[in-house]
Parts: sequence; structure tokens; C-alpha cells
Amino acid sequence: MPPNEFKWKHFAPTIILWCLRWYGSTPLSYANVSDMLAERGISVHRSTIYRWFIEYAPILRKKLKKYQFIRAVSSWQLDETYVKVNGKWFYLYRAIDKHGDTLDVYFSPKRNRHAAYEFLKRVLKPYTAERQPKTLNTDKHAAYGYAIARLIKEGKLRADVKQRQIKTLNNRIESDHAPIKKLIVATGGFKIAKRAWPTIQGFETLRKLNKGQFDEWLRRNEPEFRVRERSAFINRLFNVETILA
Repeated sequence: MPPNEFKWKHFAPTIILWCLRWYGSTPLSYANVSDMLAERGISVHRSTIYRWFIEYAPILRKKLKKYQFIRAVSSWQLDETYVKVNGKWFYLYRAIDKHGDTLDVYFSPKRNRHAAYEFLKRVLKPYTAERQPKTLNTDKHAAYGYAIARLIKEGKLRADVKQRQIKTLNNRIESDHAPIKKLIVATGGFKIAKRAWPTIQGFETLRKLNKGQFDEWLRRNEPEFRVRERSAFINRLFNVETILA
């Protein structure tokens, strides 16, 4: 019997999880993924794969969140990048630590003080004061200064935190945008914001997995087994043990 998340689905859970991994990790269109399944003798329309990804990407994000380590790292980098939705610019706020690990993301129709505040509050939520960074590297957008000051005043951010606005210090996160933007370009563009956000959540979640942020949970972590073990780890999160690809 398939796990509850896959109840009433007409395809095996392993096939759905293949599509989740393939589409969320590589710059493929839904049609490309449909063709890959066809090569394996499985006929799935691209619109079905689209619905699977929109449904299961947020579920995967929620499941993996329980396995993300809350580490004390001395500095974070915060930045935002542009995403077009139906001809209008939206803003994807992203945070990484000094090692390049993704901390969290936030999707907003506006680039303003409120968005910066909500983003930073979201990133800080799992961290106690002693685990929060001593330094926040940002661009020169004034909204970050407002967000930092407000969160300090509210007691949600350590009072001795320093904000640095030196462009070269944010090179790592600016480079880190590129793989996500590449996946977004491959979608052919978003038409609806409420569909864009689940898709981006899937991209960001699988990016974390492929960065190795959950490798400590793998049963075998040798390089030659790592890709397969990451796939097996996702399957176990959904109580699916069989690996077919």
C-alpha cells in the first residue's frame, strides 16, 4: 500500500519522486522530464508532472526542515535576486552562512523594509541568541538596516550584531543565486505567484540537498554512493524504500 501522501495517485511513489528530484535539480522543462519517463516506458503528461511538483515540493521542504542542523556560524550573507512573474518583478530573498550553506529564503512582491524585516525574522526563527551570527553581510539597501534595528529592539536578534555593507563580502551569495536562476529560466517563466513560490521552494530545497547539507543523514557518504544515497534519503522521508532510478 502506498504511503498516505500518495493515496489515490495513479503512479507509483517512486515515479513521482523521480520527477521531483529530476525537475528540481536540473534545468529541465516538464516536457523534458516527460520524455525521460517515456524512455523508461512510462507515459506521464507534462501537466501531471507539473501538478506533482507543485504539490510535493513544499512537503519535501517541510520534511527536510526537521533534519537541518542549527549551527552557530559567525557570519551570514543576505541578498535578494529578481524573479519575473507574469511580466512583474518579484524578489527572492536568500540567506547563506559563510560556508555557503543555504539558511532560508523568502519570496516577496516588493523590495522594501517590510520584506527585509519578514525575511530576516524568518531566517532567525530557529536560532537562539547564542547561535545567531555576530556579523550580517548585506548590500547597501537601506531596508536591511531597518530590519536589523527593529529585530534588535524586539529582542529577536542579538544586540551586538554588526552589519557590513561591503560588496566583495557578498560575492559568495551572489554566485549562489546562479544555480537557482538557471532552474527558474528553464521553467520558461512563471504566470502565477502562488505557483511560482512552491516551485522555488522545491528548487531551493533540492539545492540544499545537493550542496550536501543533509549528508550526515545518509547511510553511506562515500563520493561514489552519494548521489544514490541522497535519492534514497528522500525516499525514506516519504516512507518509500524502493529505488528504481
